Formats: sequence, C-alpha cells, structure tokens
Amino acid sequence: MRFAFYVSGSAGRLRKLLASDDRAMLEDLSLVCSDNQQNADLAESLQHWACSYVCIDYRTLGADRAARSRALSEAILAEFHRHHIDYCFCFGAHILRGRLLEEYRHRIINFHPSILPQFPGLNAIDQAVAANSFLLGNTAHFLTEQIDGGPIIMQSITTRKQYDTLGYDGVLDLQLPMLREIHGWLRAGGVWPQGASLSMIGASVAIFRNEQLQLS
Repeated sequence: MRFAFYVSGSAGRLRKLLASDDRAMLEDLSLVCSDNQQNADLAESLQHWACSYVCIDYRTLGADRAARSRALSEAILAEFHRHHIDYCFCFGAHILRGRLLEEYRHRIINFHPSILPQFPGLNAIDQAVAANSFLLGNTAHFLTEQIDGGPIIMQSITTRKQYDTLGYDGVLDLQLPMLREIHGWLRAGGVWPQGASLSMIGASVAIFRNEQLQLS
C-alpha cells in the first residue's frame, strides 16, 4: 500500500514523524507534495525512506485563489497517478477540488485542528481560544467538496486548561497518534464509509484523551 502526504506551511507534523523514525509509517510513505518552497530541505530526509518529494509552489499557480486551487489539485492528482498512490494524509492549508476529490473519494484524509463541526476553516485553534471553548482538539475526516464537512473518522480531545500547558503546537501534536492509528486501520483494510457512519476494525469510535487511546 502506497501513502502520500500533502503539506503546507512548515510541514510540522511530517517533520515530527520523520524525527520519530517510525518505520511502520515511513516505509509505506511514497510521496510528499508540498505547496511551499521552504520545505525543500525535506527531500534529503525523505530520500532515506525511498520517498519522493515534489514542490508545487502555490503562489505561482494562477491569478486568483480559485484558479490556484484548481491547478494545485490537478498537479497533486498527476503526482498521485505517477506514484500509484492509494491514500493521502492531508495537512495542507489550501482547498483541494475537482477530479482529485472524485478519483480519490474516501482516500484523502484531512487533519483539522478543531472538534468538528465546531470551528471549521482557517485558524481553528485561534477560533476556539477566542470563543473560550472548554474543549479543543483535532478531527480526522475524509476530504470532500464541503470544506471540513466530510465523514469523520476520529477526533482527539483536550481541555482548555490542558491547552495552557500544551500550547498551540501541543494540540497539533495530538494528530500524530491519530495518524498512526488510522494508518494501521487502512493497512488492515478496515476504514470505509457506510452511509452516514463508518465501520472500523476493532472499534466503532476512537477518541484520544491525554495521548491515551480509548475504544468503545
């Protein structure tokens, strides 16, 4: 099974995954697509795992945001075809659309830093803090045309009090155990949509609290 990452910004979660030397995940990683030229240094680290790195510079893709989103999506789709990608883990900041979402329906898993449906869109942690939300966390969901509206696979939850200790980056780091668990399920062929719900090997719901997995 061949996995890809789509990353934006500084690719913080991917960098931490690489630093962890997690062989189970990294040996399955075939492609990283970044929309930021500043991530070019990742290429050498990824080469160690026989993983290809491609930069698709978002700033150069069109005159407006809609055109850039279409061009980015088409470029990522072409790379997925070239590398025979089965699933993509999405940590990107830009909207993907069109043929990419059609051909990879239920195969692109987005990691969003809020407990959806609360606080969709950009700056979700800032939104939650500004709203004085009691709970913060992350949601892993299948990517669809509806922004942050696809079927939910897993959520991680922490409290506002814990946020004062964890900080912004600490909340984002709660995505890493989610990523590892979902990767394992996919490797076992065990996550797929059924109507409005999801079936998963070994669990119907998985929630991370304080970095401990609880299944029910």
